Amino acid sequence: MAVVGLDMGNFSSYIGVARAGGVEVIANEYSDRLTPTYVTFDKSTRSIGQASKAMEVTNAKNTINNFKRLIGRRFQDSHVQQEKEFNAYAIVEGPNSSVNIEVDYLNERKRFTPEQIAGIMFTKLRQITDTELKTKAVDCVIGVPCYFTDAERRAMLDAAQIAGWNCLRLMNETTAVALSYGIYKADLPEQTEKPRLVAFVDMGYTSLQASIVAFNKGKLKMVATSFDPSLGGRDFDNLIMDAMRDDFQKRYKIDSYSTVKAKLRLRAECEKAKKLMSANVQPIPIGLECFIDDKDVN
Repeated sequence: MAVVGLDMGNFSSYIGVARAGGVEVIANEYSDRLTPTYVTFDKSTRSIGQASKAMEVTNAKNTINNFKRLIGRRFQDSHVQQEKEFNAYAIVEGPNSSVNIEVDYLNERKRFTPEQIAGIMFTKLRQITDTELKTKAVDCVIGVPCYFTDAERRAMLDAAQIAGWNCLRLMNETTAVALSYGIYKADLPEQTEKPRLVAFVDMGYTSLQASIVAFNKGKLKMVATSFDPSLGGRDFDNLIMDAMRDDFQKRYKIDSYSTVKAKLRLRAECEKAKKLMSANVQPIPIGLECFIDDKDVN
């Protein structure tokens, strides 16, 4: 039975399996290798992945993402308070200063822990894996940020267990990146020679990790690691959003942050623009039809 590699990020998740002499990132039911790390609750159902992401604007207060930043933390933690300001859903204090997420589900106001939400996401990843491999996947290795504490790591193990995964190991994401680089390199120095030093930079949706790794044939050594758990791609989205908000206020006399729906629509457009700007030097247009008060803005 193959061991599956799971990468559950704050924005998207990936599944890797060893196959055909290499590691393949498998596709979900939408033939996409990326599955949004989103869970949405409704009156009678819950949606996960792409289906949940599509409901972010229409059901914002019951659509949960960024929950990985809440796992294993106390309610008073500064990161938790930061997420309260960023997300549309309700983050409340639970028993013993724990973190709870409050949503409307099955016509009731219900509370879930971040570990339970992560367990739902891990269940979705297991369903994708079972469908692709045509067998019941059990054993896995899960990537976690290098700065995760013992409490956060235990919480990730609990979440995986909810989904029925047998997690053989939690691997630091910095180590996983280095391993994926070195495992296929045929020109690395012999173990008796001076190692090759390589720098890796991992910019995620909400955090930044960097590492220096020494490579020899069949061997890698983590020389140094640094990180900023509060700097990621969404911070660049926010800068673009603030610029667009100021521009729209001056030219259209509207506040783009006046409603949750408007803010989420603007965020989606700014995220698209950021990705296009990463690959283009030409000006990138941003436009929204019937944005606020039926005004088209650009």
